[in-house]
Amino acid sequence: MRTISILALLLPFITLAGQKDPAARTYLDKLARELDPGHALSIDFEYTREDLQAGSQVEGDATLVLLGEMYKLDLGDALIYFDGEKQYSLNTEIEEVYISSPKQEDREFMFSDPIKLLRTYNEAFKYRLMGEMSFQQEKALEVQLYPEELGGPYALIKLYFSINNSSLKAIVIRQKDGILYTMIVKKMQEVDDPGADFFRFSSTEYPNVDVIELMD
Repeated sequence: MRTISILALLLPFITLAGQKDPAARTYLDKLARELDPGHALSIDFEYTREDLQAGSQVEGDATLVLLGEMYKLDLGDALIYFDGEKQYSLNTEIEEVYISSPKQEDREFMFSDPIKLLRTYNEAFKYRLMGEMSFQQEKALEVQLYPEELGGPYALIKLYFSINNSSLKAIVIRQKDGILYTMIVKKMQEVDDPGADFFRFSSTEYPNVDVIELMD
């Protein structure tokens, strides 16, 4: 009985110690440095969006440019801009742009917010190195991250790193609503500061687009 009582007392501490795996930090620290918010970062990637409940899937190529809290996500026929205050959602096919001021808790969009959260991964996530895994028929090192805040949209984030040089190969994001995003990194590089206007919709560049404001 005494042994069981001691184990019961120690169990919470044992569980807590396993929430942040030191073996994963080598990879996460390197990635956090690459995502330095003081520099502009461009990421070219292939993506898949799966709705696990509806059984539907969308895939394509995209480019994400990040600078601090600002970003521009180019999906081809759709562009999402965020200048730190306003979000501009442009559909070039139907020539409409929606302008809104999203609240902090509503700013998650595909890969932009999860990537920004990885800059401060030690505060935002619990994490664990899962070891060598097979990802798309290639071997990679897998790190799993679980959000510290349970109220957010993410249930689990998986990062896959190259075994040879620890570079980021892919991000898999499982949301609580049954949406699964997979991002295959093709190129990730620091770029020159494009300026604040780069992260805003330009009516001069798209003169025929209808502007629809959803501001409160």
